[in-house]
Amino acid sequence: MEWKPSQPLLECGLKFDFPPVGAGEGQVRLTDAALELMPEHGRTLTYSYRDIAQVQAQDYQVILNVQGGELRLFHLGRLYSDFVRILIFQRNELILTDLLMQEKVRRAGIAAVCTKLVDGQAIELNNCELRLCDTALLIIPEYAEPIRLPLSYITGVSEEGHSLTIKSEAGDYRLRKMGREFIPFSELLSQAMNELMAKAQGLLRELAPAAGANVIQLAASLMREGRAAKRGELDKIDPIIWKSLELQLDSAGIKQEYEFLSSATSSKQQCIGFKRELVAQAGTEYIWFLIPIPERNLIAMEASSGPDSGRATYFFTIAPRSAFTKLKPQDLAGQVDSLLTEINRCMLAINFRREPIYLAEERLLQPKYQKYWQAVNRIPELQMLRERFAGRVFHREPEQWQQDVKDLLKFNLTTADDKKVWVKSDLDTPEEISEETENGG
Repeated sequence: MEWKPSQPLLECGLKFDFPPVGAGEGQVRLTDAALELMPEHGRTLTYSYRDIAQVQAQDYQVILNVQGGELRLFHLGRLYSDFVRILIFQRNELILTDLLMQEKVRRAGIAAVCTKLVDGQAIELNNCELRLCDTALLIIPEYAEPIRLPLSYITGVSEEGHSLTIKSEAGDYRLRKMGREFIPFSELLSQAMNELMAKAQGLLRELAPAAGANVIQLAASLMREGRAAKRGELDKIDPIIWKSLELQLDSAGIKQEYEFLSSATSSKQQCIGFKRELVAQAGTEYIWFLIPIPERNLIAMEASSGPDSGRATYFFTIAPRSAFTKLKPQDLAGQVDSLLTEINRCMLAINFRREPIYLAEERLLQPKYQKYWQAVNRIPELQMLRERFAGRVFHREPEQWQQDVKDLLKFNLTTADDKKVWVKSDLDTPEEISEETENGG
């Protein structure tokens, strides 16, 4: 790859304070790739925007959380506001890249003033850029980190004057001061949401051609954007939907695994999701399931894009191992419900990638895995899944897979340490199945 020099964006004088090197004066430069601090007498300190864990800007000083501690920058003069704006913009662009969302942007550059609504209180995010993607709305504040709001999370949109209020499972937001963009944006948002629902309905109609229109519409509302819907909820609409989804497991080559895992539990809380054009090549159909095994304090997850794709079964603990035996059945059932929802949200948030779930902390620091570092640090659902990850079982031979699953189930009940993960000898390595192979690519 040809080396390209970084492009300077802003440079100014300042004072700084950083415990490892002390206090001093110098110059600071923002480029398209990094922040460069050049003390008057000392070595230049360079931090890529990925190296900066947090930015705090207040009282005309900027505090950066970097390796080594807090780097405090002050006395930036009249360029303070420009410095903060450019720093946060460059860092936000990298965060958006690292959050694993490689999807088409329909419209960008829409200026708005945004307010987050939490428990009746208003949190001002002030000036923001709105970007509408195929499956999400991006809210990018000038002075805060970006927010990704999946369209499938949106439960309602209301207009009042020139203000748009969006209600969602991930929080509520009010958008205003969009000027002439207000009506076009509102129409584009509605169109994108309708297309997402129409896509889910069309896919279900292919899978369950005998189901009526009303049944398809109700089921699609539970399965939009590839969500795994609970068997009980689909059966309430019409049992034909679940039966049709089970038939697809067979054509995807994971029906035997589904039946084996289901036989290990009396639970009827299985979930199945289905999506097209996910992370593999266009036109690929991608199916996945979740099976709670509360008797063993586990939820199993399997995904496939076809019988020839490389696969592994993932397991997550429902409750901390030390607390599992003390849980009442009703409390355990509540935790199963909650975890099923969180796994759904996490898989949507990371675009159904699995590597960021199981990679050890030290591996995330390697250059090839840096793209996952931001996701792990910024997606609460992913952090939770990493904490609950109990192990994975590769598919080599059916008998081998079944025996390994039995070993993992036993391991989870006999191990008290929540940090321990089941591993099958030295064959179970992160490199054994590549991300592309496992995703069907």
